[in-house]
Amino acid sequence: MIDHREEPLEGVDFGPRDHIRHMFYRRIAASFALLFALVIGGVVLWMQRPACRADVNCGWPVFFVSLLVTIPIIVLLSWLWGRWHERQTAIVTLQLEREYKQQVGLVDWERRRLATVLNQMADGVVMTDDAGRIQYLNPAAMRILNTGQDEALGHAFAAVAFHHQLIELWQKCRQEREEQTAALEIERRGFFVQVIVSPFQLIDQWGCLVILQDLTRIRRLETVRRDFISNVSHELLTPIAALQAVVETIQDGALDDPPMARHFLNRALTEVDSLSHIVSELLTLSRIEAGQVALRMRPVSVAALFSRPLEQFTVSAKRKEIELASHIPDDFPYVLADAEQIWQVINNIMHNALKYTPAGGQVTLEAKRSEDEPDFIVIVIQDSGIGIPKEDLPRIFERFYKADRSRQRDKASGTGLGLSIAKHIVQAHGGRVWATSKEGKGSSFFLTLPITQNLPSPALEASVENFTRSPSSAVDPEGPQSRP
Repeated sequence: MIDHREEPLEGVDFGPRDHIRHMFYRRIAASFALLFALVIGGVVLWMQRPACRADVNCGWPVFFVSLLVTIPIIVLLSWLWGRWHERQTAIVTLQLEREYKQQVGLVDWERRRLATVLNQMADGVVMTDDAGRIQYLNPAAMRILNTGQDEALGHAFAAVAFHHQLIELWQKCRQEREEQTAALEIERRGFFVQVIVSPFQLIDQWGCLVILQDLTRIRRLETVRRDFISNVSHELLTPIAALQAVVETIQDGALDDPPMARHFLNRALTEVDSLSHIVSELLTLSRIEAGQVALRMRPVSVAALFSRPLEQFTVSAKRKEIELASHIPDDFPYVLADAEQIWQVINNIMHNALKYTPAGGQVTLEAKRSEDEPDFIVIVIQDSGIGIPKEDLPRIFERFYKADRSRQRDKASGTGLGLSIAKHIVQAHGGRVWATSKEGKGSSFFLTLPITQNLPSPALEASVENFTRSPSSAVDPEGPQSRP
């Protein structure tokens, strides 16, 4: 902030030049006073009576008296004039100093504002001089180029960029002094950037301004959109093609053979059910994403959330010779959740775990406190199955995404929507969901739920227990779910 208050004039140091100027003014004033005294004395002497004009001894006393009277008056006036001049000089000096501080303050404020904008920009900014050395780069550029300020400033741009296409674009701008634009992929950093290199002239030197626009997320979203269209088209096309084949077969004479006709009608009904299931899950996912699914948030124990899936998948696990286990610490807190929705999440993940775990494997449900978020618990669903490829792991929660690119519609295949629905349900509860995996070792899925200090009423606990044991509430463990 700039202080606009008046400053005192006392103690102001005007510098050597001001002192020399004041001494010069005082000498002029003294010479002027002496000359003025002589003139006044001569005038007084001239105005004396005629008899005294010829008498020299008579005029000198009058002359000296006039000097004694005139010199103090002139000296006093000269001193007053000098003080007035000093005060005016001080006022002007303070005004100039105040204006200088204001200009410096404005320049500093503009500099800090520009630095703040550049530091907070998502786009990388690099400025190089005529010799090709980096004079400035912001944090976004450091992140994209994987460098630091000490390693970049004053060094050649080619030694910092480490990307031949980016260096060639920059060199072309330096040679032609024309703006260059290109979209580049920095493989070693996993970035996809739009590069704009513009020349600029500062005084008598030329430089280049390099703008690095990070389009990695936009490209990833474009890839997701393209894959989603391809996947949903494939999922819908398969049952439609099967229906078309069944109808054509019936038209070609299957109606004359009742057993064959019933067989094809059953096939048609299966494909219609598949289509209905896909559309139903798409509508469910759309409603969850739009926030149109009202969650009945109530205190519920983790044991109640585990009991239904464990009971539901017991038969399937025994049939595949897979061991089911669960672990909940003593005095574990209640969570605030919609039990029915969380059951659906656990069912989807456990269905995948059982489907991709070979005989003799194990599927475990575990609950523990979150180390990063004290107000949340973590539910872990771990299996010893075939695992998920590393390149597919970041995308398993996308709609219709499957690691199996063959997309064969066998009994183990699903729609690819289950994990996407699970992710959005957990996010609607304010939690997170993620997965870790190693091929051949198994996978672990994690989801967090908020802790509540409120305890459920006995009637609510009874209703949850009854709903858990109700056969009508069970989800078919062999139904189509999602798994990469």
